[in-house]
Amino acid sequence: MPWLNRATADRIKYEFKDVDIEFTKHTTNLYVKKERLLDLLKHLREKEGFKHFIDHTCIDFPDRKERFQAIYILYNPDTNERVIVKTWATDGKLPSLEKLWKCARWAEREAYDMFGVVYEGHENLRRMFMWEGYPYHPLRKDFPLEGFPEVELPSLTELYAGRTDPPSHDFELVHTRVATLEDLERTEKARLQKKAQLVLNWGPLHPGTHGTIWFLFDLDGENVVQCDVILGQLHRGMEKIAENLYYFQFLPYTDRMDYISAICNELAYVNAVEKLLDVEVPEKARYIRTMFAELQRINSHLLWLGTGALDLGALTVFLYAFREREKIMDIIEGNAGFRLTSAFLRIGGVHYDLAEGTLDVVKAFVKDFPNRLKEYHNLLTRNRIWLRRTKDVGVITREDVFNYGLTGPVARGSGVPYDIRKLEPYAAYDEVDFDIPVGEVGDVYDRYLVRMEEMVQSLRIIEQCVAKLEKMPKSAPYINKEHPAVMAPKEEVFKDLEDMVKNFRIVVHGESAPPGEVYASGENPRGELGFYIYSTGGSKPYRLRIRSGALYNLSIFPKLIEGRTIADAIALLGSLDPVVGETDR
Repeated sequence: MPWLNRATADRIKYEFKDVDIEFTKHTTNLYVKKERLLDLLKHLREKEGFKHFIDHTCIDFPDRKERFQAIYILYNPDTNERVIVKTWATDGKLPSLEKLWKCARWAEREAYDMFGVVYEGHENLRRMFMWEGYPYHPLRKDFPLEGFPEVELPSLTELYAGRTDPPSHDFELVHTRVATLEDLERTEKARLQKKAQLVLNWGPLHPGTHGTIWFLFDLDGENVVQCDVILGQLHRGMEKIAENLYYFQFLPYTDRMDYISAICNELAYVNAVEKLLDVEVPEKARYIRTMFAELQRINSHLLWLGTGALDLGALTVFLYAFREREKIMDIIEGNAGFRLTSAFLRIGGVHYDLAEGTLDVVKAFVKDFPNRLKEYHNLLTRNRIWLRRTKDVGVITREDVFNYGLTGPVARGSGVPYDIRKLEPYAAYDEVDFDIPVGEVGDVYDRYLVRMEEMVQSLRIIEQCVAKLEKMPKSAPYINKEHPAVMAPKEEVFKDLEDMVKNFRIVVHGESAPPGEVYASGENPRGELGFYIYSTGGSKPYRLRIRSGALYNLSIFPKLIEGRTIADAIALLGSLDPVVGETDR
């Protein structure tokens, strides 16, 4: 995807003399003083067309006087350009952007939670993932990876028999803090001030929440007056972990974010790392990646379809969807060795060549699946109960898409053709033909139709990939083992001394990445999954930010549910299709 062009940069420089503009290999950055930040961002939004909010985060530089540098990524849908705006937090404070972009509330809360940056003018600056009262900010460089062990948690044996010598346990007695019931009650009260009759807790263990999401509904009868969402039950510190691992070591962790579409996560991640390391991927690997990413997209949409229909009472669709999903899982398992968290991709290619007979099985699936889609349509698309539950529910406007940073089927359902596969092609997407389905109304029903048509387009892409792969020789390389940062396949390591030495060096010392920064993303089933990497050189990223499409899509839920009934919450949340492993990271 192109970045801010020089003509636009010159206009900005003319309006803001104190703004410094930097053109790097992978990004275009605008440096502005904190006092002028809001003016510059308002100008970019209203005058230059950068109205789509993509992400916001911070980087901690503890040795600097102004410790925290803020990063804002914006997108111009008219010119298909991105830009990064940077500023320094003075005394740990920054102005809030929530009046410019609504989704900035959640991004700022996350930065406050993880770094301790205070946003002046924020309407309710609370923790995003940790509980209220937690004294630390985990993404600061002085916070250790394992946390601060300060709470003693004795074993059950010790509760009855007392402390023994030797000890009866094989773990450390002192652990990091865990939330108490009092902490959770304090967190709940801080998120929502009751205005109506009753505050209803929905989740975090209700099956309708599709994961450990905790919703608070302030109800007047069955109508929702206001709503807030409590996240963090599945927060595992993914970004902190990434800063302490070599680039290749972090790849399996990406599977555990959106665990419904692991290969798509891997693809977005390796795409960013390959840009940073300047790795060229062989043609065969690009087509294998594309084919499996689209199989994974259908797999994910089938899970959405089955569970979403089940939530509204349609059991048959759930059973049918899992029938086809099982076939895709078998294909993935036959090639990666794992069904769910596959770790199939590698920096520079894929882990294995295609297993014998894979293309024949994929062709059989492509031939059969259109008939299965017809079954789903026959059951739902004109079903009067389905129509009553989805039509004109949760309408998202085009402006909402930009204000809330929405991407994926949620954005396309509102008529915004935002698809990274077209706007910034990666893998082999620039070599295959497919269409981008969009909606007209932007309601739950439109988002349903968009995902259904996306499965059709995924079949088209898979069919083209199969045709291309069938023409390639078996000996065609599936990984760029010649690059110094790419490990050779295991079977070749045992035959070639140079490959063995190189793999040993990478495993022990990691890849040697150049200083610089890169932002790259992939079109996941839930929207844009982006990786911002800030490198100071060496084998580990200084800062790795994960831009979650599911998180930003979920941020509009409180607005959409206001004035609706609890029953609508089920249909509405299903249409947003969040996966908590990605929202919480």
